[in-house]
Amino acid sequence: MRKFFIGVDFGKTNVRFAIGEDEPELKYFTKETYTRGSAEEMHKAIFAGIDKCISESFYDPMGLLGIGIAVPAVVDREKGTIVWGPDWDFLAGASLTKPIEERYKVPVVADVDTVIPTLGEQWAGIGKECDRFVLLTWGTGLGTGVVINGKVLEHPDNLFPEFGHSRVSDDDWPCKCGAVGCADTMVCGPGIARHGQLAVESGRQTLISELCGKDPEKVNAHMVFKAADQGDAVANAILERVAVLLGRLCSNAVLTFQPEKIVFVGGLAKYSKQVLDTVNKTMNESCWLLFKGLTRCEVICSELGDNAGVLGAIRKVQLKLKNS
Repeated sequence: MRKFFIGVDFGKTNVRFAIGEDEPELKYFTKETYTRGSAEEMHKAIFAGIDKCISESFYDPMGLLGIGIAVPAVVDREKGTIVWGPDWDFLAGASLTKPIEERYKVPVVADVDTVIPTLGEQWAGIGKECDRFVLLTWGTGLGTGVVINGKVLEHPDNLFPEFGHSRVSDDDWPCKCGAVGCADTMVCGPGIARHGQLAVESGRQTLISELCGKDPEKVNAHMVFKAADQGDAVANAILERVAVLLGRLCSNAVLTFQPEKIVFVGGLAKYSKQVLDTVNKTMNESCWLLFKGLTRCEVICSELGDNAGVLGAIRKVQLKLKNS
C-alpha cells in the first residue's frame, strides 16, 4: 500500500487539491472554483475535493497519512481555527481542521497562504539552490514569506512576515489592511485593474478601452497585461509603475533580510517576465547594499507554477508528523 499526503490550497476564487508522497513532486493535481459559505458548507467542499483526489488517483484511502491546508487568513496553528482574514472573516472562530481530522482520522494542519507556499518553494523549488530567500505571492494580494538559513520564518501569536503591506507610494488608495498606499493595494490584481480603469475613464487612447468594451468597470488586470504585450503605451506605463513599486519593496526586503533570491509565485507570477527587468533595476538602484556590491540578489519567477501552495501544504503536514 502506497503512503501519501494531501495538500489543499485555497485562493480567493479557486481551491487546489493535490497528492504527494515523500519526494517533492505531485502525483495528482486538480483545481476547482469554490463559493464562500458557512463552516459546514466549506467543510463539505473540502471533503468532496479530498474524496475526489483519492478516487481519481486510485490511492487506497488507508494509505493517507495527513492533510495540509493553506488559507488566505491568519490561522491558530495549534487549534486550526481561523483567526482573521479580509477574505475569510466569514469563518472567524471556526475550526478548519477538527472536522477533517474526525472524518479522515489523520493529522490535519493549516496555515496562512504565505507561509505554506514558502515551505513548498523551499522543499521543491529555489530552496534546492539556496537557503536564504524571500517569496512574494503576487495575485489578488501581495503576501510574503522568508527563509533564513533554511528555516521558514514564523512568528509568535500565529503571525508571519507581512512587508507586502509596506507603504511604497504616496497615493492615498485605501488598502484592505486599513492603511493607504500599501504595495498590496497598488501592485496586485485589483490595483492593476484600477490603474486601467482610471486610464479608460480619463479617455486616454489605449487598447484597454477596446478590451473592456469601453466600460471601465469591466477592466481587469489580465486586460492590462494583454494590452501591454501588444505594445500599448498606456498599459506599458501602468506596468512600469507597478514594477517600480515592486522594486522598491524588493529593495526593502534586501535591506532587511539580505536574501540570495526573491521569488514570485501566485496568480500573476506568470506575467512576471513583463516586469522583472524593471523590478531588478529599481531594486538594485534603490538598495545601497546592492549598488555598493556588499550583497547580491535577483528577483525571479518560480518554476513551480500553480503548485507551490499544495506542495507546501504537503510539506507542512510531513514536518508535523516528523516532529511529533
